[in-house]
Amino acid sequence: MARRLFYVDQIAGDDAEIRDQEAHHLVRVLRVEVGQVYEISDQKSFYLAEIAKVQKGLVTFHIKEKLPTSSESFNVTLYASLFKFDHFEWMLEKITELGVTAIQPVIAERSEKGTEVSVPKRMERWLRILHESGQQSRRLRIPAIHPVMALGKALQITTGLRLLLDVKKGIPSLLTCLPNPAQDISLLLGPEGGSTDRERESILAAGWKACSLGPNVLRAETAAIAALSVISVWSMGQQTDTL
Repeated sequence: MARRLFYVDQIAGDDAEIRDQEAHHLVRVLRVEVGQVYEISDQKSFYLAEIAKVQKGLVTFHIKEKLPTSSESFNVTLYASLFKFDHFEWMLEKITELGVTAIQPVIAERSEKGTEVSVPKRMERWLRILHESGQQSRRLRIPAIHPVMALGKALQITTGLRLLLDVKKGIPSLLTCLPNPAQDISLLLGPEGGSTDRERESILAAGWKACSLGPNVLRAETAAIAALSVISVWSMGQQTDTL
């Protein structure tokens, strides 16, 4: 059975600390004890570490050894149009497990009115979801999540491969749209109801390429998970090809 992974802010010498609310969780819920061995990450490297001290609001780790760390060959940023927050938050958890690098919330025409106002209030909760999901899936680093932006501004990015997850018939599948060799990927996900015709025209005119996840119309959160699943499996093949 794999050891549990915890994130730490930094490694100081051969020691690292977890404080406050997360330390309380480790002590009161997980009941960690001095001498137990876990893996930790400072989002740069993995380490095998032994718990050296357990106090109220503080858990101290002592590094035993540095562990091998595989590098990520490319990044995947999801430009996710806002939709119902409970579904959006479930999506954040799952795409973190699937390896998304960053999430950029976007305001689209069909995004529920006023949701952008509530995003700053939700950000702390969203960061906690990403943190917990990253630890559960044993990722080296937590995905970044950026402040919400308008769709028009999101379309201004020009680097990497830019893909629109679309429901139109007759467009290529996501798998056939993926690059060889690998490069950074930006995925644009519409809200519930999808992108409007006017938005779609603007997206394609900005140089994004439409691609399909199949014949069925998926919910927004399902589309995000399906897309990251395809990319995750595809990336494994890319890594094998480079060995």
